[in-house]
Amino acid sequence: MLGKSFKIVEPRRFDLYIENVICSQDEAIVKIDYAAICKADLRYYLGSRDKKVLGFRYPMNLLHEGVGTILLDKSNRFKPGDKVVLVPNIVPKKNQCEHCVCEIQELGENYCPKAKFASSNYNGFAREYVNYPTTNLIKISDSIDIEIAVFLELVSVALAAYRRTELNDNGTIGIWGDGILGYILSATLKQIHNKGRIVAIGKHEQKLKQFPVEKYYLIGDKEIADENISAAFECVGGSSSGFAINEIIDNLRVGGKLVLTGVAESLVEINTRKVLEKGLSMYGVTRSQVVDFKNAINLFKNIDFRIDISKLIIDIIEINTITDFYNAFESELNSKKFGKNILHFNF
Repeated sequence: MLGKSFKIVEPRRFDLYIENVICSQDEAIVKIDYAAICKADLRYYLGSRDKKVLGFRYPMNLLHEGVGTILLDKSNRFKPGDKVVLVPNIVPKKNQCEHCVCEIQELGENYCPKAKFASSNYNGFAREYVNYPTTNLIKISDSIDIEIAVFLELVSVALAAYRRTELNDNGTIGIWGDGILGYILSATLKQIHNKGRIVAIGKHEQKLKQFPVEKYYLIGDKEIADENISAAFECVGGSSSGFAINEIIDNLRVGGKLVLTGVAESLVEINTRKVLEKGLSMYGVTRSQVVDFKNAINLFKNIDFRIDISKLIIDIIEINTITDFYNAFESELNSKKFGKNILHFNF
């Protein structure tokens, strides 16, 4: 089967490829229907990663937040027409990997050194058809609109972050960052964490007002210290992440947990002395695994949760040509709106 494919070949340049899609016995062929652009895709688009890294990655299909329709599955796990979400991290079969990290429940297969991640070190979903391991495909319930299902990847990351930290007390959870991930974490915790308050901290009040939390604060607010925060999620990333991390360290209570979910391309300085004085724990979570996607699908069955997440859809952009695809990236770069444009592929 021949299919169209958009690959990033150098900064701000996509080329159209025509590729033969062949399905092995443990794979299915999926027609990509909807996808979304994330900050990692924009870094590859702009060429803001290390040049050596880019040299190894170009040409590559971007996008790792995607859903599609089953066309063929030789394993018969799915039927033609089934709607599925594609889990972007692929690991080798157990007998092909000498590492034991996959067996550690807390970490799981996502942290296997040999794992491949779509649109990072493996081709992403900017393709008409994808041959994909059936173990990394999950059927989407008919009750979930296919457009909103694009957010399953981000919700799964939020669930993975919560799972990793094992929050069992009734302390306050603080979310630093007023972007999309911060919002999704807030909406997710609202559904699964009923043991304490959830507060959001950021610099844009108009965005924070939309967060489904008990209270929000602007960065630098001295009243944050009164919340007695037991766990905090850093969702800022970029050059500002250092400031956010240090504000978290200042406001976490003794023995608190700090979860890093933002990505900074350059090194940031943090107050290690205070980390030690307070006995804080730090976690790093940016990706999820199959079990987190399954839990995310169950969460989407909740209509209140779907309403919260649907507020993030800015528009549906039709992608008919490579020019449309380029324009979608340029639009995402310049957008000041809160949320995401969902890409609808009509190759």
